[in-house]
Amino acid sequence: MDNQPPVKDSAYRSEDESKASQTPETVFGSPLPQPTPLTPPKRPHLSPIKVNYRRFPSRKAEVTAKKPSASLHILKWWSALVAIAVVAAVVISGFYLWEAYRLEATTGVSTELKISGNLGEQPVLELEGQLPFTLPKSHAVITGTGPLVQQSGDVRVMVSVFEGDTGKFACKNGKPHLYAGKANAQTLPGGLLSEVVDKREGTRLVLRRPASNSNGKTAMEIDVIDILPTAVYTTDIKIPQPAGVSFSFPQGLPKFEAAAQTRPKEAATYVLVPGNAEQLNPKKKVIAQYGVWELDSGKNRVYTWGKTGPQEILGDSVYQSLAEQLTDLRVNSRILAIIPADQATGDSALAVVMDVLAAGE
Repeated sequence: MDNQPPVKDSAYRSEDESKASQTPETVFGSPLPQPTPLTPPKRPHLSPIKVNYRRFPSRKAEVTAKKPSASLHILKWWSALVAIAVVAAVVISGFYLWEAYRLEATTGVSTELKISGNLGEQPVLELEGQLPFTLPKSHAVITGTGPLVQQSGDVRVMVSVFEGDTGKFACKNGKPHLYAGKANAQTLPGGLLSEVVDKREGTRLVLRRPASNSNGKTAMEIDVIDILPTAVYTTDIKIPQPAGVSFSFPQGLPKFEAAAQTRPKEAATYVLVPGNAEQLNPKKKVIAQYGVWELDSGKNRVYTWGKTGPQEILGDSVYQSLAEQLTDLRVNSRILAIIPADQATGDSALAVVMDVLAAGE
């Protein structure tokens, strides 16, 4: 009995069989339909989308923009203001010149000037009508042939002043103004200095310019400027034999060569070039250029040409023998004086060459 096989569908089944036969359909009674497994839908083939990535600069490379400095703003405004000022000045100057030209051209007032008289003498002015108010302008009525007047060089100028409305002579002392010395601001006023420099000696200029008249009002003034020679430029000069000295005259200026006698017994004066202008008064001032040499050594003691320029001296303050000869001299003379040692400084006889250029004021 023990070896009998189990009955089919018996309740007594082996544990393994029971487990194998148990399905979800039979555990709770009637079987349930099994779900059909779902097949994943087919997706269409998609091409990859190209994405444009925007690249941004690294923050490490960021630089903060600098604001323009205040000085740069000021510079820009200043340049603009300067440009505006220049344009305004040009416009105003053009308007002023146009008004001056219109006044001169439409009123019928003649501006012709007639100047007569020799260079170095007080000129005579003929004015046909009152001068219109214009900017300063000058022109030469006589063109000189002498040396050019250079800055800080020798200069001698005579200025005659006339009123621009009446033509009346307006120099305060009744005589032309004389200037002599070096061409610089110490000798010549600024406006006169600029007119004279780079002009030749022997030139006469006529300058028309606004100036204050005797009533203190601004009116036109006429200045006649004579640029006079600063030396007696003569090269063909013969020294008299009794003088006992020899000179050469390169470019018209004296140069000591030698002395035949070093101890002259008496003083003597020789007129090398006779002047043709006014006679001198030895008791008054004289404008002259001069040189002094020792006869025994030939040493030069004084030489004003090209150094100090024309000098104003008092006639009776020079050596006595020379002062006596000045009475008979005329302006533009060149003289040679031999002075013994006892009438000079006592140590040596002297030779003096003097160009008498003008009478002083």
